[in-house]
Amino acid sequence: MIIKHLELINFRNYEKLSLNFDKGINFIVGENAKGKTNLVESIYSLSLAKSFRTSNSNELLMINKDFAEVKGIFINENYKKIIEIAFLKDGKKIKINNTLVKKTSELNNIVSALYFIPKDTNLLKDVPKNRRQFLNSNISKMNENYLKNIIQYEKLLKERNDALKALRLNFTLIEIITNKLIELSYEIFKERVEFIKKLNPLLNEVYKNISLSETQKISIRYIPFIKELNKAEYEAHAKELYKNSLEEDIKKKSTSLGIQKEDFKIYLDEKDVGVFGSQGENRMITLSLKIAPYYLISEAKDKPIIILDDILSELDEKHEENLIHYLENFEQVFITNTRKSDYFTKKYYLVSENKVSIEEEN
Repeated sequence: MIIKHLELINFRNYEKLSLNFDKGINFIVGENAKGKTNLVESIYSLSLAKSFRTSNSNELLMINKDFAEVKGIFINENYKKIIEIAFLKDGKKIKINNTLVKKTSELNNIVSALYFIPKDTNLLKDVPKNRRQFLNSNISKMNENYLKNIIQYEKLLKERNDALKALRLNFTLIEIITNKLIELSYEIFKERVEFIKKLNPLLNEVYKNISLSETQKISIRYIPFIKELNKAEYEAHAKELYKNSLEEDIKKKSTSLGIQKEDFKIYLDEKDVGVFGSQGENRMITLSLKIAPYYLISEAKDKPIIILDDILSELDEKHEENLIHYLENFEQVFITNTRKSDYFTKKYYLVSENKVSIEEEN
């Protein structure tokens, strides 16, 4: 699935914009703060009805405007889908083929997008929450039940925390909620284990291709709060841990352990990249991590769009050339940069002062 056409109204700095895109690489060039990232952000928003830069949808509205609209036409060899999203000050409205839909998850059945933005370079150094978000986002795209379990887990977690804050503690209620949390935890844990198992060899392959390194080995190591793969053992261990932590949870009025605290680390030749990796290693490994899930989707029609914002700025010529040639193998890629590349000889989208023009290379 690729995006063939995009229309924007009042989105960030674009009052009105209409563009067609191609299969393969779409190269967007312009000075900083002119709207390159805004453009690819709008494309990403069509996959989840939200931004990769902010959780506040009101920030997507042009200043002094009450709404923003994003429309995308997506095609593959079998069909065409039209997605329209209106971002309003009090919410959002989503239409698929002119039919209003209530669940954002319905977008996931049509289009998926993977992205890399400059701040992702620090993903392995950053707080565990961001790495869990990587897991949850990617697994949810391939497994709707996982998304449902995560949503239900968060509801139960809130209920348990509320119960811990009550003036008169109801220990029976806390136990019931805890047992439900444990059941969901095991299902989420299983999917995370399986995802990382599949991702590990792919991550190595992507890194080898974009880093030009034939000998270095990468491994992702999941850090669950319980490691038992057997369901009965997992649940028994979890109950014991929750029982032992109950007194502390009551004091803090918050749940101190669980899958909401889990993490993963990436090792390069047995070196924790988040702790000991250079800036360059963190950048290339995180880029590899963001791209690798592409290969977990077998059907060409379901392949995600890849969005790479300012990815070339810190690469030398050799790595830039190699990366661009590697990206030519993907269904559809969007690259933003402040300059043209010597290694890309097709069409450029030139961004300047809220407008986009097209320039064909000879």
